[in-house]
Amino acid sequence: MYGFEERLKGEGFEVIEMEVPAVSPKANEFRALCEKNDCKEYGTNWGCPPGVGTLEECGETLKSYQGAFLVMKRYTLDPKNAKEMKRAKDNLADSSRRAADMIRPSAPVKVLGDGGCDYCGVCTYPGGACRYPLQRMDSISGYGIDMEELLKKAGKKLAFEDGAATLNSIILVGKTRK
Repeated sequence: MYGFEERLKGEGFEVIEMEVPAVSPKANEFRALCEKNDCKEYGTNWGCPPGVGTLEECGETLKSYQGAFLVMKRYTLDPKNAKEMKRAKDNLADSSRRAADMIRPSAPVKVLGDGGCDYCGVCTYPGGACRYPLQRMDSISGYGIDMEELLKKAGKKLAFEDGAATLNSIILVGKTRK
């Protein structure tokens, strides 16, 4: 419909149309993991808690969209190698943002991804407004979405592997403009 699916598939991504996910009953557990700050992103950018808002606000944001696409790609790499993982995360983020840009003329769109937003490098959070809100990529777990459950609904499994990592994003699409 929007043309982005073919483009992403051509880049080696799998694209699965699905219902808009909801905040999980386990959301407080996910937020507690965020607050532990093992990834060093908590409180540093608009795409991670607390910048994304409360779980209630995230739930309201999710309800404002009508459809969703799960975008996933398996990368052959050492998951413990931070440089390789950053390259893979950047590849997923860049491709997901380009897909959102293709949809945006027709409908509102928001992208959620693995980890926080690093579009600007140095974020304005918390002192200033997001400089590029249309390019902002919010954290899936920060939104309280259960990725394991979401993958199960899509007929996939959450798997941790030696020598590979599968990264995911969710493209939320609102009502089509006339």
